[in-house]
Amino acid sequence: MISRDTHAALEKIATLSDPLRVGFFLVPDFPMMTFAAALDPLRQANRIAGRALYKWMFLSTDDAPVHSSAGLPVPVDHAIGDMPRCDLVIVVAGLNHTKAYKPATFRWLCDVHSRGGVLGGICAGQFVLAKAGLLEGRRCAVHWELLAAFQEEFPRCVGTNAIFAVDGPFITSSGGTVTLDMMLYLIAASKGRDLADAISDQFNHPEIRQHDSSQRMPAQTRFGIRNAKLVEIVKEMESSIQNPVDLQVLARRVQLSTRQIERLFVAHLGKTPSAFYAGLRMARAHDLILQTDLPIADVAQTCGYMSASRFGRIYRTHYGMTPREVRLGGLTARRD
Repeated sequence: MISRDTHAALEKIATLSDPLRVGFFLVPDFPMMTFAAALDPLRQANRIAGRALYKWMFLSTDDAPVHSSAGLPVPVDHAIGDMPRCDLVIVVAGLNHTKAYKPATFRWLCDVHSRGGVLGGICAGQFVLAKAGLLEGRRCAVHWELLAAFQEEFPRCVGTNAIFAVDGPFITSSGGTVTLDMMLYLIAASKGRDLADAISDQFNHPEIRQHDSSQRMPAQTRFGIRNAKLVEIVKEMESSIQNPVDLQVLARRVQLSTRQIERLFVAHLGKTPSAFYAGLRMARAHDLILQTDLPIADVAQTCGYMSASRFGRIYRTHYGMTPREVRLGGLTARRD
């Protein structure tokens, strides 16, 4: 549930006189799709309303253009040191979010917060807000690929795999197209659901997703399976990486024999259940190796391996490199 504190923050935005001023703080290598999904709903709102409901400006640590992850330079309107008043400031960052880890940036964000501004973080922007010390105890949406790294770096923040989250004066999106849903939610709260629906319709976006919708595609879509019991088993496997469930237990839960399950896996996925399960665990391990500083022994335990040496052998078989080699810069390790 969204807290009363959350509604109070959005109600504050709704009471502000038009236009609502939105600042986009661009961190080098920011993702262009996420940025567009945050910006264009505001433009569309103004077009449909026939007046300036929103004004926006682009910000950076200095007044130089900021390059997106695709290399596209975006001119900025102001450096953060001379930013005019903003009602909402959104940090737009990608995988290289640490480029914004600067004392001056943190002081500026804290100042925006102390002055009563609403702060947003999209894609990896919440890493910057958290590093500034602003998200402790706050619920924030984090991209599924970055969630483990976020939780390790900021254990006092409440990272979730919701598509977006609103907690007090903070609005966060896990990135990509779900940022559109977050902005439509914000527009609905500040200017009415009818306007948000009209914008959604213009973007051929048939449904505004709720904040607690799943980030990832359903298992049946990602793995191309339609058998209901096989889908249920795969979901169980994905939710029990750290404490793997025995095949016999899974068989009882779906009321099939282990032999029937083995046939389903080979027929639909081309792998035995144990090989498929190992692949899921290795994928999780690979993300932790690349995105966190967890000791390799801890990564092994997190992925259900009590023996670090056994984990290392399986990882090397799966990726062609040891966990240490990958962490030291061998990012081209293959995925089987």
